[in-house]
Amino acid sequence: MGASVDCRKINIHNTLIQYNVSKNTYLSRQEQQIVNRVASVDIIRTDEIDDLFPDLKTYQINKVCHSLYSKGYLHRLKKGVYLVQTKPSDSPVIKNPYKIASALFKGYIGFSSALRIYDLMDYEPFTIFTVSANRSMEKQIGAYTFKSVAMGKKATGMTYCNNIYVSTIEKTFFDCFYKPQYAGGYSTITKALYDMSGVDVDIDMDWDEFTGYFGLASSSLCQRTGYVLELLIKETDLITEEVLHYFRKRIKNKTKLLPSGRSAGRYVKEWMLLDNLGEESILSWWHHG
Repeated sequence: MGASVDCRKINIHNTLIQYNVSKNTYLSRQEQQIVNRVASVDIIRTDEIDDLFPDLKTYQINKVCHSLYSKGYLHRLKKGVYLVQTKPSDSPVIKNPYKIASALFKGYIGFSSALRIYDLMDYEPFTIFTVSANRSMEKQIGAYTFKSVAMGKKATGMTYCNNIYVSTIEKTFFDCFYKPQYAGGYSTITKALYDMSGVDVDIDMDWDEFTGYFGLASSSLCQRTGYVLELLIKETDLITEEVLHYFRKRIKNKTKLLPSGRSAGRYVKEWMLLDNLGEESILSWWHHG
């Protein structure tokens, strides 16, 4: 991999909750033993509890977990997987939504969520994206929406960081150009690329690896990507002419920047592309601060 992955810790705000103090939170001896053993982890699986307590039968573990769930010590994420709470709560207290996303769906953290992990976003989105091979799904837990986006054979290019799988920096930007609606739009993508060249972010982009992901991509995607990168060249020397040359070679037919957008805008002859969004929107962070 060409990128230098920065596995720095992310400050994630806890979801604020109010707890009904009249609720019965009395724990049996068996329940207390399990709570004590799992208190140090964020997420626990019933098969892991089975390993910790080999004398308990499966039905006993399921019964205890259901009881702890009803008392607010566990919150069910999916069958056999629970979010552990240090204090009983009616609503889940979420410390690390990326770990929850990884527990919910097979795949890797991607799109705007990956940008945030790489410190290339200034805010913490409350929609956490996972890229999967086969199935798109969505689930609401607390204040967060967890969304899995199916990308078939394009669901590749990941690295392991902070106990989660996340797209490499090169694959992150490919995915963002492929489905910009899940990245926060072109303005978010261009600002992330610009910030990547800043002194506060230690990330090396392997542009050969990045363009390599476009090998089987459509000519329209290559034209859209090349056009946006060319706009960004005016503001940074991060992108070379060699990179743009790759995308220029892929120009084939007329296309639109926003495929389902309006048919009005500025036609850019050299890219055979209708910019129906506008440079001020694409680089809004630059034009408007």
